[in-house]
Amino acid sequence: MHIRTKSKLKTNKLILFVFLIFITEYALAQTNKLEAIVAKKAPSWNVAFQKDFGVGRGTIREFLPKREKIKKWKHLATIQFIEGESLSPIEFMQTLKVKMTKRCKDTKWNIINETKYTITYEWSIDSCKKNKDQHEIARILQGNDGLHRIAYTEKKSEMDMNNKKIWLSVIYDAYVAKGSPDNPVNLESH
Repeated sequence: MHIRTKSKLKTNKLILFVFLIFITEYALAQTNKLEAIVAKKAPSWNVAFQKDFGVGRGTIREFLPKREKIKKWKHLATIQFIEGESLSPIEFMQTLKVKMTKRCKDTKWNIINETKYTITYEWSIDSCKKNKDQHEIARILQGNDGLHRIAYTEKKSEMDMNNKKIWLSVIYDAYVAKGSPDNPVNLESH
């Protein structure tokens, strides 16, 4: 009877040990999932370009309407993750503004809305020697793992007002989430 109790005790310890390893691995897997932008109102466009810059650097994904190609795009949606970025959304936007005005000195820049953890802005260029005319609206959101950027761009100096209204709604509705794409956890609500 004593041997049976020791054997049962060893079995129970082994089961407990395996269970603890499983729980630890599961918890690590949940915390290691990177966050991403969820844009439920965005139209169903094709992925035209995507790149993972590597661990700790981020990703970019560009979308086009089904009838457009990347080399001749007229309408472009972008979702970008700048992993590990410690700048605030306003500070990061300022770095983008400096880069753009170096490329095109007459860049028009306007902040549409700003909160502690997000900034929505637009820029446009017209008759810039180095670039074709463009008008972009974008939002940068602060996440736990870095910054996230969602943008819509038209290749003309003044965006179609109806498209601007639609995409501002998409951009304002977007949020940063972590976890399964089928059941994301909205970080802004926690």
